[in-house]
Amino acid sequence: NDHMAFAVLDTLRFEMGLSVPDEVSVVGYDDVPMAAWGAYDLTTVRQPLEEMVEATVAALLARIEGESEPRKVRLPGRLIVRRSARRPA
Repeated sequence: NDHMAFAVLDTLRFEMGLSVPDEVSVVGYDDVPMAAWGAYDLTTVRQPLEEMVEATVAALLARIEGESEPRKVRLPGRLIVRRSARRPA
């Protein structure tokens, strides 16, 4: 997740002396507000939270109404490109 990625970024830069993204790329997951801060500028994957809530409510209502088969729901995340990762060569 993004919070783990922040710790990785700090460790790479300040403890290991590596350049992000020149030597190492880091990508997070969740797109928390701090990911956009200039100190991190973290490339991350944003989850479609509204769609996740809608799908969850629909699944719960279906179970309440007697549907017994579990559902698999896949919702696409969105890559938010910032400056913590280089594009592949």
